[in-house]
Amino acid sequence: MNSYDQGGIHVHFALHIKTENFDSAIKVLNDASIDHKVIEEVNINMQKEKRLYFKDTEDNVVEFYTLDMREDDKERIKH
Repeated sequence: MNSYDQGGIHVHFALHIKTENFDSAIKVLNDASIDHKVIEEVNINMQKEKRLYFKDTEDNVVEFYTLDMREDDKERIKH
């Protein structure tokens, strides 16, 4: 599997998707035989988050994430 946390020259862009669509995104990648990496963890606000990384046809790193950043930012400000 290719590394998705690489340094150097590459483009990385992230898109928010709903948690209920996450497994469907994995299925699409699997059906298309696209290599990917999934990370699931609990963040500092004790919220579950999932991230899915894969590369597009030009070797750019694409990330789908489930964490609502607006809500996460609000919680971080409280702490």
